[in-house]
Amino acid sequence: MKGFVTTLITTFFSASVIAGVNKQNFDFVVGVDGTWAQAKSAAESSTKARYYIFLPDGQYDFGRMTGDSNQKTTFSGANVSLIGQSMDGVVCYNAPSAEGIGTTATLYLKKGGIYMQDITLKNNGYVNPNASANRLVCLQDEGDKNIYKNVRMLSGQDTYYTTKAARRTYLEGCEIHGTVDFICGGGQVYFNRCLLYCENRANDVITAPGGNGEKYGYVFESCTIDGAISDGSFTLGRSWQQKPRAVYLNTTMKKKPSAAGWGNPMNTCPALFAEYNSKDVWGNSVDLSQRRSSYSCSKDGSTANFNPVLNSWEASQYTIQNVVGSDGWAPDAAAKLISARQLTANGNKLSWNDDENAMCYFIFCDGKYVANTTQPSYTVNGGNLNSVYTVRAANAMGGLGASSNGVTLSGEIVPPDTTEILEPSENEHVFHFDNGKTSMRAGTDKENVWSCTDEGFDEYKWEIISRDDKPVLYGNEVTYLGRSYKTFKGSNGAQAKLTMPDGVAAKKITFIGYTNDAEVLSVLTEINGDSTVYMTFDKNSSNYASSPAKITYEFSEPVCKDFTFTFSVKQACFIIVLDSEYCGCEKENGGDPSSVDLKVSDEMDDSAYYDIYGRKVTQKTAGKIYIHAGKKILIR
Repeated sequence: MKGFVTTLITTFFSASVIAGVNKQNFDFVVGVDGTWAQAKSAAESSTKARYYIFLPDGQYDFGRMTGDSNQKTTFSGANVSLIGQSMDGVVCYNAPSAEGIGTTATLYLKKGGIYMQDITLKNNGYVNPNASANRLVCLQDEGDKNIYKNVRMLSGQDTYYTTKAARRTYLEGCEIHGTVDFICGGGQVYFNRCLLYCENRANDVITAPGGNGEKYGYVFESCTIDGAISDGSFTLGRSWQQKPRAVYLNTTMKKKPSAAGWGNPMNTCPALFAEYNSKDVWGNSVDLSQRRSSYSCSKDGSTANFNPVLNSWEASQYTIQNVVGSDGWAPDAAAKLISARQLTANGNKLSWNDDENAMCYFIFCDGKYVANTTQPSYTVNGGNLNSVYTVRAANAMGGLGASSNGVTLSGEIVPPDTTEILEPSENEHVFHFDNGKTSMRAGTDKENVWSCTDEGFDEYKWEIISRDDKPVLYGNEVTYLGRSYKTFKGSNGAQAKLTMPDGVAAKKITFIGYTNDAEVLSVLTEINGDSTVYMTFDKNSSNYASSPAKITYEFSEPVCKDFTFTFSVKQACFIIVLDSEYCGCEKENGGDPSSVDLKVSDEMDDSAYYDIYGRKVTQKTAGKIYIHAGKKILIR
C-alpha cells in the first residue's frame, strides 16, 4: 500500500508539471545570437516567466568573459534554463588566481528557479601543494528550487558549495569530482543517482555539510562512489557547522571509505550522519558494523550519539517529496526528458512525430547545431546530400532528450548510435590518470611515478626520469571509444619511462590528448631512443574536447621490459593506449615466458577462453597462451 501511495503522488505531481506545455523557441543560442556574456546579460534583465539559453558544444572561458578580477562569474538571473548540447562537449571554466570558498566560483547562482543540463563546470585554479587550503569552487549555489541534470563539476576542495541553509536543490545524474569537502554547505539537497568521484589525494572527504536545523540536510540516493584512491583512504563526510545532517541511501561503493566512515567534527557535532543499504561494486553489502556513532567537538563543546545505520522505515522517509517537495515542487518530474523522435526526410524537408510535452525541437547536422523550432518539421536550405541530420526534443525546462535516428537528404536512414561505448581490442589497454596512483621515486620529493591499479595490470607504470623536480599531474578529460578518460600531464622536455611486466612486449603505443597551450603545439621528439621521430600533437587547449590529438608509434620490433618517450616544445596532456603481446619476451631470469602466472578466477566459464589478463576472448591467435577450463593452453 505504501508503494502505491508513493506512485500515485509522483504521478500527480508529474502531470502538474508537464501537462499543457507551451510551445516556444529558445531565447538565446550562444554563438548564433551573440556571446555568452550577451546571453547572461539578456537573461538577467529578462522579465519572462523563464528564459532559455542554449550552449552548443565548445569551450567557454567564463572566467575571462564574465568573471571578476578573480575570474568568479556571478549570475543574478532567476528562472533561467542553461542547456548544453552535451556534458562532455560543453566545458565552462575559469582560473582564479587566489583561492577562497566565496571568491572562486566558476559560476555563482544568486537566484532560484535555475535549470541546468548537459554542462561541465571546471575550476582550473592553481593548486598550491604547500598551502593549508586550496578552495576552488565550481558551482556556488544560493537559489531555491534549482535543478541540475547531467552536470559535471571538476575541481578539488569545495567543488560544490550550497550557501543557504533554507534552500532546496535537486541533482540527477550529475558528477561531482574533488578531494576535500567537495560537497559542502547548507540547505536540503537531494542527490539522485550521482557520481561522487574522489580525486587522487590522501585523506579525501566527500562532504562537509553545514546545517541550520533542516530536517533532512544532504540526501544521497542511489549514488556511486568511485575515484583515483584506494579503499579505506577517505571518509564520507565531516561536520562543518550548525549541527548538519547527511545520509547515504542505496549507495554503490566502488571505492569504500574507512571503517568508521565519518571524520572528526570541524566546528560542531553532526545531528545525524548515517547510511542505509550500502553495497560494493559486486552488489555485496558493505560492513557497517564499525561506523562511527559518537562525536565530541572541542570547538563548541558539543557531543552527539546516534545509530549511523538507518532501518528500512527510517530510510523510506527520505523521499524526494519529503526532502524538497513539501509544497508540491516535483523536480524529478521537471527533469524528465522527451523520448527520441522518429525522423524522416523527403527531399529537403525533415519530419518527425510530434509530442505534446515537447516545448520545441533542436535540429543538428553532423552533430552541429542548426536551428530550433516548435513545429514537427524543418526545411533545410541547401545542405550536403550526405550530411546526417538528427533531432532532439526539449522538455518544458528546455532539457534535450535523446537523439533521433539520423537521416540524409538523399533519403538514407542512419540508426541511432547504440555503440557509443566500445572496448579496446584484445591486446590493448588504456592507461589514464584515474586507473592508477602516483608515488615518489626513492630519493626524490615529487610524486613522479604513476602505477596502474587495474586488476592484472598492476605491474605497469610510467615515470618521469630526467627531472626529479617534476611530478606526474593530471589534465582535462579526453574521449576514446566513447569513454572519457582523465589525461596525464607530462612535463615539457622531460624524458619518461614506461615499464611493463616480464613476458610482455610492446608492439605499438598511441598517445591521445592535447597540447596544454592555446597556440604552440607539443611534439613527440623521442621514443625508445629513436630521436628521429617528430610527431606533432595537433590539438591544443582550445579545441581538443570532441576530437583529441592522436599519435601512434609502431615499434620495428617488439620492445621488452621498458622504453622511454619524450614530449617537447610544450606540455602534452595524454592517455596511453598500449598494444602489447604475451610471449614476446623471455623473463629476465631466462625462464620460458609461458611460466608467468596467469590471472585465473573461480568465476570463469570453463567452456570459454580467456587471455592472460582474465578477459574473455571470442577469437584466438596462434602462438598465444589462453586460459581454458582452468588450464594454460598454447594455441598453435
